[in-house]
Amino acid sequence: MNRFVRNLGVTLFSLISATTYAKTFKYDLNALSSFQGPIHYPNLNFNQAKSAIFTVNKDPLSPEFQISSLEVSFPEAAKLVATGFKKIEPNLYRAVVNDIWVYRQVIVDVKDVDFNRPQFNSPQIAVYISEKSAFIQPETNTDFRGEPLFNVHGMIRDVTPAKIADTAVTTVSGKKLTLSLKDLLTYIAPGPYNGGDFPQGPGEGFVIDALWQGKGQKTIFIPAPVPVEEFDRYTAVALTLTERPSPFGTEYFFSIKYKEEGSTSEFNTPEQPLKPLLDNLYGVTP
Repeated sequence: MNRFVRNLGVTLFSLISATTYAKTFKYDLNALSSFQGPIHYPNLNFNQAKSAIFTVNKDPLSPEFQISSLEVSFPEAAKLVATGFKKIEPNLYRAVVNDIWVYRQVIVDVKDVDFNRPQFNSPQIAVYISEKSAFIQPETNTDFRGEPLFNVHGMIRDVTPAKIADTAVTTVSGKKLTLSLKDLLTYIAPGPYNGGDFPQGPGEGFVIDALWQGKGQKTIFIPAPVPVEEFDRYTAVALTLTERPSPFGTEYFFSIKYKEEGSTSEFNTPEQPLKPLLDNLYGVTP
């Protein structure tokens, strides 16, 4: 009896821990391309997919993740919404969707994806006609995959909505400057894969939105002292901005406080001057 109670306690603790630390993330596929298979129906065009959005549940303290849903939108076909993905192989996740388009059942495969290392991923989405409906465990049986309907490819981009963790306001060169620290650490891919959201190019780490009166809004990336693969484990909590007099006027310095999931400890980035970052984004200022 004691052993049963002890084992039950361990199980409940594990479940509570998983629930406590699980986070939900959103990813889309940028630089998207799609190709229709050999089967063609009138008014059912799978070319030129508009978007592919993943909802993923992850425990930052574990390498495992769960694909909660996948939505693929097309300009000339109803949206595909797939849920209940199961891990079939190390690089293959599969779901089954019933009664979609003109089909009783289709099989959705997501291959070559690792949401713990999204910056290195270019996954493939493949959708097949199911040759038999209502069979046992269709997601694990490849014998019932029929003709391919379409394939979708792209580069993973983290589009999880971030919250404002802290805000600091000061005056620089006679103009109001507002710095808003995001709570999530972020990786933005280089080149065209940033989708134009960050026109100054790629970046990674802590994210600060800078709004400078008369000069516009820019995004500042502050390198984080942790690997990109561990970004999900950390959250930014505070932005400290200090002013110091100098022979050239007031100088501004800042640091970021952050914490690790499952820990009560907090850490601070090294203090660094603000002016070089502003000069890089807005041009050299007096």
